[in-house]
Amino acid sequence: MLKLTDISIAYPGKVILDSLTFTAEEGEIIGVAAPNGTGKTTLFNIIANYTKPDSGQVLFNGKYAYRNEKEEVLIHRQLTTFPEQKDLFDELSGVDHLKLYASMWNGSSKRVPAIIARLQMGHYVKKKAKTYSLGMRQRLCFAMMMAADTPVMLMDEVMNGLDVANVALISECLADMKQEGKLVFVASHLLENLDLYADRVIFLKDGRIVHEQQLTQERDVYLKAELPPEQYSRLQKTGTLPAGHLYIARHLLCLPLEGMVIHEQTQWMERLLKISSEKMTVGPLGTVEYYEKYYS
Repeated sequence: MLKLTDISIAYPGKVILDSLTFTAEEGEIIGVAAPNGTGKTTLFNIIANYTKPDSGQVLFNGKYAYRNEKEEVLIHRQLTTFPEQKDLFDELSGVDHLKLYASMWNGSSKRVPAIIARLQMGHYVKKKAKTYSLGMRQRLCFAMMMAADTPVMLMDEVMNGLDVANVALISECLADMKQEGKLVFVASHLLENLDLYADRVIFLKDGRIVHEQQLTQERDVYLKAELPPEQYSRLQKTGTLPAGHLYIARHLLCLPLEGMVIHEQTQWMERLLKISSEKMTVGPLGTVEYYEKYYS
């Protein structure tokens, strides 16, 4: 549904994206994880044609690219980007914003009442946007995306300013969008939250995708223990650490359990309990751990 081929862009003294190639399909939620300034927003802007790359191509449905105005209009009928709060109209109500987005992309505002109910906005949505709190404005921005109801959605920091209950609510709505066949990109600093609804998470570094975490496939299981650097050094010197182990961000030791018999697993648990006062966990690596691996 969406293919990026050899996308490159650089500013004076800094490469932002470097020959980035990537394919995404309908019915996917793709998380994008990277520190600020590493290309997340630029990537979204290139997909939406707000920024022109120095080279490369963005292709929709195997045939449409930003080659001319006609194709750009066709693409933008299928794509929305997450509104910025500063772009909301202070004198318009939430209902007005939703009807505006629904009319622009759908030509109908029939779904607006259902969206208001789904996002629990009924108590404030008829008030002017200038009266909204940060969280209310953010929920409105997400509701506008739902009203547009496009096949492709680009959401930059969709959870910004939301409390725990609304993070859970938006996460449920994103899962619903996936079931409806939407292709949704989500850039978020709530890394653990990405694990709940994303199909995969890509990690950007030095202009490239350095890792792609598949969350819907079977993943390797690790024994994970908090361990200070001096204790890790002692273990290294013994030469007994299993192949494929990871020591992440100078605090987290991850031992792959695949290939270990129960007796070996038990031995490692007992050994780590003696040298670590922190709790141990067993499971696959999550977005938080990969983030620390590549950026800490």
